Amino acid sequence: MKLVGTYLSPFSRRVAATLISRGISYTHEDVNGYLSPEKARALNPVGKVPVLILDDGEALIDSGAILDHLNEVCRPEQALIPPSGRTRRAVLRASAIATTIYEQSTARYFEERRPGDSVLPELIERYRQQTIGGLKALEEASRPAGPIAAGNLNLATISAVVAVDYVRITHADLDPARLAPALSSIAADLAEKPPFARTRPPGA
Repeated sequence: MKLVGTYLSPFSRRVAATLISRGISYTHEDVNGYLSPEKARALNPVGKVPVLILDDGEALIDSGAILDHLNEVCRPEQALIPPSGRTRRAVLRASAIATTIYEQSTARYFEERRPGDSVLPELIERYRQQTIGGLKALEEASRPAGPIAAGNLNLATISAVVAVDYVRITHADLDPARLAPALSSIAADLAEKPPFARTRPPGA
């Protein structure tokens, strides 16, 4: 199979980290949907990455849908998400918070680069506060017995570690180690493991 998408995209990166963590071989085509919109639209009608092209040619779009497929084909002991109950909800909640951090961090990045006096400081502050709130929520999920743990590469842990690195790239004024020390410690413990070392984007 082939993964299309830049590792600078946290959505692409969490798919790649999942593939590596589950020992699923893939080839990688580094496509940035912002820099190569025509190429992205050829694979996804809305021009976004990641896209996972299966061996039979089917193209899966959206990281959530791709990860749902990977969870379906993994062996039970490699499941990304618990099958039911409170633990399942906890993993999905943490993953949802992590992806919201991705979205708001990206929004801030582009808002800050609008030309001239068209930048809206109140909007940047809103994105900043949403990111801070997300990091604090992931910090709580990183406590003992929480869904995020260095020894448990489930969907929550993978998504949260990617979020920490993405905040470092997009929020120069935020320090994840101060805002979320337990989460940052988990991210540091996993930083040189293949799922994260092999997918680390510049600046992370």
